[in-house]
Amino acid sequence: MIFTTRDSIGNPIVSEALPKIVEAKVPLAKIVRSDFSREQPVQVTFERLLKYHDRTPQIQIAVSSYSELITGTEMTVNTENEKAKKLLEEWIRATNFYDKFESLVTTVLITGNGILEKLDENNTEDVLEVDMATIIAKKRDISGNLEYYEHRTQNGQTDKLGEGKLGKFIEFNLTNYSRQAWGKSLFYSLAIPRTVGNRTTAPLIEIMWGIEDAMGAIILNNAYPITTITYPGASDTYLEKEATRWQRYKPGDKRVQKIKPEIEFFETTGNSKYTDYITHIEKSFELGTQFPHDIMTGDFTSRASSETTDNIVMKRVRGYQRYLSNKLKTELFDSILIQNGFDPDEVDLTIGFTTQNVVELEVGQVKDLVDSGLLTKNEGREWFRTNTGMELPDDEEIKANQDMANTVAMNAQDIKKEHINKFNLEEVKSVIPKKKRMCKMCKESQHSLCTKRGCQCQ
Repeated sequence: MIFTTRDSIGNPIVSEALPKIVEAKVPLAKIVRSDFSREQPVQVTFERLLKYHDRTPQIQIAVSSYSELITGTEMTVNTENEKAKKLLEEWIRATNFYDKFESLVTTVLITGNGILEKLDENNTEDVLEVDMATIIAKKRDISGNLEYYEHRTQNGQTDKLGEGKLGKFIEFNLTNYSRQAWGKSLFYSLAIPRTVGNRTTAPLIEIMWGIEDAMGAIILNNAYPITTITYPGASDTYLEKEATRWQRYKPGDKRVQKIKPEIEFFETTGNSKYTDYITHIEKSFELGTQFPHDIMTGDFTSRASSETTDNIVMKRVRGYQRYLSNKLKTELFDSILIQNGFDPDEVDLTIGFTTQNVVELEVGQVKDLVDSGLLTKNEGREWFRTNTGMELPDDEEIKANQDMANTVAMNAQDIKKEHINKFNLEEVKSVIPKKKRMCKMCKESQHSLCTKRGCQCQ
């Protein structure tokens, strides 16, 4: 850029402006933890989280349900460019990406993290999920930038995964806050030990295992209690023979004996009640897995209560879907489009899931739908009952109330008409003169011969 100025006597001075130097802004807080250079999963490894999942049915049902809700029936790829859409759909079909993605989502839910590897950085022909059970830590430089993943190999050694080729890897995190290195598992709070004073408690998962083991042991002990058989004063030879005979007995056998043995059973007492403690652990598992188990195992009331929490679960699911969609678009599908000569901005690619098509309606929108006839009044009232907590009657109840009101009104009209008719009849009777009684002679107009007996001719 050229600037023109003038000197003290008015002569023009032409000068060229120097380029402005802009310094890149760098955050001051580069290192936020003392072990920032090598970041391991906190308190529980990915391998242990996978073992917890495989051995605990309460966790398995939560993870599998969330995975199905997140992935839905199918992932949708939409774009205004038909060639780009066909390219991506063919790539998804050829690489069997849907199945790989569902597996990745399950891994992310279990471990809180997942890594997808592009088999070729410059030409993404296929992708493969990294086994999170082998991942040990992240290695960062002094500024906190990721250098590589430290992972365990088959021969027990460690290797630097992604060193110099981090562009081949896409990292997914279930939760990531406060600049933490790794995301947290869906059931992370159940999988970590806790310290109370000077005592460290086992993870809630292992406590649940212990409770189930104790419950099984109690039942088995009651079914097969420890039994002692005593023959007072018997010799060792006699006891050996009796022991052999007892081993041969089957249920229902009879025996003849001259010495009555003393038999004693050692079993747990049945009056110990731990139902409240077990219920507390069950509720802790529901909160820890963020999934209402009562919807499958509870009675009608608990299932209905769990179904009301379905909206909360679906909101979390849609949040995960938005994150996964943005991650796949920016770090995978945009790269595929660029490698095949498409501009991602012009293609206007969008990634979605079938369950994302659920629209959250507002009260005004529902009212408009009812007024337009797209929804019946009963459907509108059902929506208000479900989403606002309003206690509204349904059509049958309203119709019954209307029929009752109509019956009462009709009865009132009938009573009113009867009253009016009776009143009018009395009025007519008061106006019409009463007919006089007359004797036979008066009836024949011979009043001079009137008998005067009850005759009212006069």
